[in-house]
Amino acid sequence: MLRLQGTLPFVRQEWRFLLFGMLLAFWSGPGQTYVISVIGGDIRSDFNLSNGEFGTIYTVATLVCAAILWKAGPLVDRLPLKSFVVKVSLLMVAATMAFGFVQWPITLFFGIIAIRFMGQGMMTHIALTSMARRYEAERGRAVAVAGLGFPLGQALFPPLIVLALGFVDWRLVWPAMGILAAFTLLPVEPFLIRHTSHQDGAGATVLQAADEDAKHWTRAEMLRDKKFYFLVPTAMAPAAIVTGLFFHQVYLVEMKGWSFEFWSFSFIVFAFASLFGGVISGFLVDMYRARRLVPYVLLPMSLGILLFAYAHTQTYALLVMFFLGIGSGGTNPVLSSLWPEIYGTRHLGAIRSVATVVMVFGSALGPVFMGWALDASISLEAIIIASVIITFISAFLAKLAFFIK
Repeated sequence: MLRLQGTLPFVRQEWRFLLFGMLLAFWSGPGQTYVISVIGGDIRSDFNLSNGEFGTIYTVATLVCAAILWKAGPLVDRLPLKSFVVKVSLLMVAATMAFGFVQWPITLFFGIIAIRFMGQGMMTHIALTSMARRYEAERGRAVAVAGLGFPLGQALFPPLIVLALGFVDWRLVWPAMGILAAFTLLPVEPFLIRHTSHQDGAGATVLQAADEDAKHWTRAEMLRDKKFYFLVPTAMAPAAIVTGLFFHQVYLVEMKGWSFEFWSFSFIVFAFASLFGGVISGFLVDMYRARRLVPYVLLPMSLGILLFAYAHTQTYALLVMFFLGIGSGGTNPVLSSLWPEIYGTRHLGAIRSVATVVMVFGSALGPVFMGWALDASISLEAIIIASVIITFISAFLAKLAFFIK
């Protein structure tokens, strides 16, 4: 109850910066798999690509994004947020608009690099890193509130794109998204970024002065820490599995005999469940700390993918999306709060960029391995059972991580 009473004044006072995080999370959408995959069938048809071929292009492009993000991620620590985020947003708008003009597989490849790096990579990285850095006592709730932009995008983009595709070619959808992003994001960013006195984590020096014993790890130190490698599978698994599922959703939904229109509108359930999962997870992080929650964050996702494999009636899509949404929403506050909780905030941009690279790497592996499996006629049930085994191994390793010295 005390946490709830403290949350409303926090949101009223910090609404500007929280809205900034939400907008960045929302407009990461054009670079996220849940948007690209909705148009995946049209792209494969236009470029005459199989599931495996399109998955391979997508994977290699995403791996390139991960390599670039390794270098670009620490810029959040070194550059003024206001000028940096405006430049990133401009590039995101340009990449989104340009994607509608790709003509050959090579330009498709570079187009995917651009929208994935600017969207899933930098927009997401800046949104979550800035929340985790500027807030300490309310870190979990700040990440959860800013993270509401993700389910909002998941609720709006897929059904609206499906509706638009009934009237216009898929190539016109991308410039339209770019124009909307330019008008709703760029004019308000400078106003929303302003500091307030409540932002107790606004600088590492403030935290260091408050706690002389606090250690702020460098990225090199973190990479020598054994705990990190036990936590990596938990960061990678949801990105790989859910991205693989959503990337091939057109084919998988057709294979199950479900209506893709019904499936696309079930993203609204996914979005509301993600919102609910994120808010609850944010409260739990502030109450119990992220390290105690991280072994359990993959369980709802496991239930969702099991239902997808074994449910036969398409109305079960709503329940599938509910569990996937709870898992997706709950993961962000836990993992985003985990890294500053363990490794401090002075080098948070560099440290979180590694975690983001891990997540991007996972999202690169999912589509290609699932595409190869589908091309090899491996059953959906077998793919899902393998995925569930991976989630349970990841959860066990996360639990084990904090017993390691």
